[in-house]
Order: sequence, then C-alpha cells, then structure tokens
Amino acid sequence: MEIGEPVCLATDALQALERLHLHLKQSYKHTDVFQKSVNTLENLRDIKGALDGSAQNFDSPQICEDYIQELKQQVLMHVPSSVSTENQEKFQDLINKTFEGSEVLSAVLLTCPWYQASQDERGEQARHNVLFIVYLSHDHQFLAPVNQHVLDWKFVLDMGWLYAVELYHFVHSIVKGKTRCVEVLYCPDSGQLIQTNQWKQLRDQLNFSKVTKLRGYVEACKGQSVSGIGKKGKDGKFRLVESTTFHQFCDSFRLMNHLFNVTADLPPCTEVTKLTSLPDIAVKGKDLLYKLYKDPDVSKRDIFDILVQWRDFVVEELKHLKYTSPQEVEEIVGKWQLEIRLKGRHLTSPRVLPDEHSSLTTQMQEIGGQVTKLQPQQIILIAQAGSHMYGLSTPTSDVDFVVIYSEPCQNVLGRCKEIKDNFESRGPSKLLEYGAHEARLFCEMLLKGSVVILELLFGENHTYMSPLWKELTTHRKCFVTEKGIQQYLGLIQNNFKMLEKDKNEGGPKDRKLLYQIFHKSDGVERMMKGDIPNVRCSGDLREFIMNIRTKPLENDFSRNVLVTKAKGKIDGLLKSLAARETRMKENMDFSVVTDWLLQVRGLKSV
Repeated sequence: MEIGEPVCLATDALQALERLHLHLKQSYKHTDVFQKSVNTLENLRDIKGALDGSAQNFDSPQICEDYIQELKQQVLMHVPSSVSTENQEKFQDLINKTFEGSEVLSAVLLTCPWYQASQDERGEQARHNVLFIVYLSHDHQFLAPVNQHVLDWKFVLDMGWLYAVELYHFVHSIVKGKTRCVEVLYCPDSGQLIQTNQWKQLRDQLNFSKVTKLRGYVEACKGQSVSGIGKKGKDGKFRLVESTTFHQFCDSFRLMNHLFNVTADLPPCTEVTKLTSLPDIAVKGKDLLYKLYKDPDVSKRDIFDILVQWRDFVVEELKHLKYTSPQEVEEIVGKWQLEIRLKGRHLTSPRVLPDEHSSLTTQMQEIGGQVTKLQPQQIILIAQAGSHMYGLSTPTSDVDFVVIYSEPCQNVLGRCKEIKDNFESRGPSKLLEYGAHEARLFCEMLLKGSVVILELLFGENHTYMSPLWKELTTHRKCFVTEKGIQQYLGLIQNNFKMLEKDKNEGGPKDRKLLYQIFHKSDGVERMMKGDIPNVRCSGDLREFIMNIRTKPLENDFSRNVLVTKAKGKIDGLLKSLAARETRMKENMDFSVVTDWLLQVRGLKSV
C-alpha cells in the first residue's frame, strides 16, 4: 500500500470527499453542489495519482523556452541569401538548445519568394518567414501506447513563425503531397540551416518529380492557389474576395508557381532568384504585386484576373499529366524512415514454439476471416471471451474470441500513414464472432481500465498465450488500481440503469445484465483488498449466477427480488469504497505498459 505523509493526506482527503459525495448523491444529485463535488473528486484523484507515482503519462517531446525569443529574432531578420556562415552557426546553436533532447534532422528557413520579390528592405522581406524543423522522437515516444490523435497533438508545434514536426508527420505529409513539406524537402541549400546526412539521402533517393506529380500535391496547389482569395460563383467562375491581403496574394502566386513548375518538370519554387524564368503572364502578375505594395490603389481585381488566367492555362497543360503512384513514394520514404529509426539496430522477432505452432495455426483457421491472414508469430493472445471465460457458459452461449496481435515492427517504424489497428466479425448470423486488437490499441485500452481488457489480463488458461503475454501477466498486480475499480463500478451502475429503464421482465437481456452486476461486484470487492479479481467464477457465486442464467426467474430468483439484491449490492459497494482508510494507486503503470510494448516491437528483450 502507499506510504508517505503526502499520499496519506491525499488519501484521507479523497476518502472524506467520497463519503460526502455519496451523501450528496442521495439528496443533492441535480444541484451545483453535487457537480462541484464531482469535479473536486477528479482533481483530488489527479493529486493523489501525482503523489503516489501513478500519474506518469505520455512523455511528449519538449522545447526549451529560454531561447525562443532570440531564435524568433534571427528568423525575422534574415532571408536565405543573407545567412552567412556565422549566422548559420548562430541558428544551429539556438535550434539545438531549443530542441535539446530531440534529434533535429532538418531545419529550413522558408520564405515566400513572391513576397520577398515585392519588398525592398530585408526586414520586410523576412516578415513572414517560417522556420520549419523536422525532428526524430525517441522510441518510447513514437511507439507509446497512445492513439494517433494524441501524437498529432503532441508531435506538432505551430507558433506561426516556427513549425516543428516529428518525422512521421513529415513523411505522412510528403506522401499526401502537402505543399509546405514538399517545399521543405526540396528547398535549396541556401535555405537549409541544418541537414543531416540522412536528410540528404532522402533528397537523393526521392526525385522531386515523383513527389510533385502526386495527385495530392497537384490538387493542393491547384485548389489552394485560389480558394483562399476567391469564391466560385454560380457560373463556375472565381471572383476575388475583397478582403484579400497582400500576403495572401503572394501565397496564391507561390502555389501557382509550384503548379507551373510541375508542367515544366522543375522543383518547387522557393528561391526569389527563380522568379526570373516565368511565363509572360506570371511576370505581369509579379510586376503588379510590386506596384500594389507601393500603391494600395492598384487594382486587386486585375491581379486576381491574371492569377486565374495563369491557373486556367496551367490546368489545361496538366490534363495529360501522368500522376505518380502514392505507393511508389511510400516505399522509398517508408524504407528511409525505418533505417533512421532503427539506427543500425536489429529487431528481435517473436517466435512460436514448435509444439504450439500446429495448434495455434489450427485455432486461427477455426476463427477464420482476417485472423487467418496474420502470421502465427504475430499472435500475442487468443482468448474465448464472455461467459466462456467466466466459466458461466450455457449450450446457447455465443462463441466470441478476442485476439491480440502485433503489426510487424518494420511496418510500424516505417509507416507513412496511420495503420488500422483492429478488425472484427460480429452479428446475429455469425456462428463464431471475434474482435482483434493490435498491441498498441490493446495497451491504450488497458491504461484506460477497460473492463473487457483487464479481464483478459486477470484471466487464466486462455486458448493461446505467447511468451510476450506471459511476460505481461507477471505485472498483473500493478493493474489493480482505483481506475480499474471505477471502470468496473461504472459498468455495474450502467447495467442497473438499463434494468430500471428497460422493463424486460426476465428476458435474456435482463439475465445478462443481472449476472454481470454480481460477477463484476465480486471483482470490485477483491480489488478493494488489493487482490486480483477472479475472472472465472467458482463456488457459491457461480451457483448463484448460473441460477440467474438458467432457472425460471420466480420466487427467490424473481426479477424484483434480484433487482433489489443488485441495488443492495451496489449500495454496499459504494459505502465500503467510501469507508476505506487506504486506497490502491490511482492509475495503471504507464512505464510498464510502454516497456512491454517496446518488447512487442522487438526493441527490448523479454
């Protein structure tokens, strides 16, 4: 149990509030006071978790704020042509200090050449600069047991003048043909502040024409060149949005320049010197932009008309363009990313013991569907879920399997897009149902305290258990937590609400709701004592539940009697939970789950 005065004090505060909350629930449930107690409970749980050491969560990359202002000053003072060797060293020093702890693969000073060409003063030319950084996270960050939404949030830093992305987000954007990332990759040396040897290798391996001829890139340039400054009328023609700014005009011409370069088989235009070789209509637009900056009375509509004319001409030229297959780019970029992440290491592949291989293969074939497309060494666990796992099945019980599998690590490390991490086959017409979860998704659900997932871990004698699974079960005890108790309790209370709402009068649905209440309540009682729940029922509890499942619901087992017993069981649990003097750790052990997932990926030995 937890030790230390701060943890004890936090426990005392939590338990006191649990008792108050229980009282408020009976008399003040629909008041502001009750809602305040709900919020305070959550805050106290967070405090207790921080004090008992279980609040550890995703370790996202961090930047050092100490050098941000100085770095911003440098970005807004220079254009690529003004960056001397001394300036570049200054940039590199500030970037490395700001991103200390992460490996910076590339840092590029991006300018809009169309904006730069319209300004006389260097300070003005650099006004809309962006410092674009691509960095590499650590294994425990990139392979963390969190979903892609969290990674998208934590791995992308956008401060306007500074845009930093983790390597995966960069390669994902390249394959989709996002213009800004394509500009970064093929930015000339004058704008490169940091470029590692690996970065240079990608530029050598991936010819710019493959990327600029991706449909995504072409469509982005074509659409974004006018969508920000024009609206399409009912006649199909674009008309200028009067509020368009000078900088928006420059961005639109920049994108049109990229689109024109596709037809000319040239790299994206990111240098002001490249604006010398443009068609006459583009030169006319450039001259008008220069005049507009000096004289606000220059007609914006004339500039917009020139842009649309240039666009129409280029779009016509693109009608016969042969697009690059995204898979072709994915293959190059994915292999490159894999090599960078491995850093010369060799993956340890999971193995299936020879005496288990035949039975495992047979079981996979019996489940069928997409499970048969997996390799035996990918299988971490096969378990028969529900009443079969609880020892409460009847001849009419559904056959429902849960499969935990791992995606090959080289696919995960080299991925250029999100990998589908679950599949299932369910429905009333299915004789056998299954749900399959990839290891990362399984870990995410485990950390959230999913009852179904916890029961897999707490259960015994599953159909197939790999060495990796057996390794995880040695840590079962650290998943007996307050979060787990709350998840079990939530399921119990939800079942009771459904019983009250749906007067099913003893139908199959009622029987299932009732038996789960008593089964999960036993689990809560055991976890309150720090014990692992008995997933498989035995003794008096099994006999009681089997009567609910199979006997007529009458007399001592009538629906009303059972509902009353269930209500008494729930009330007793709530009182017991509030009356405790001690608590389990609040949360699951994030580091244990992360380390295990790295073992699954072959980056740590079992």
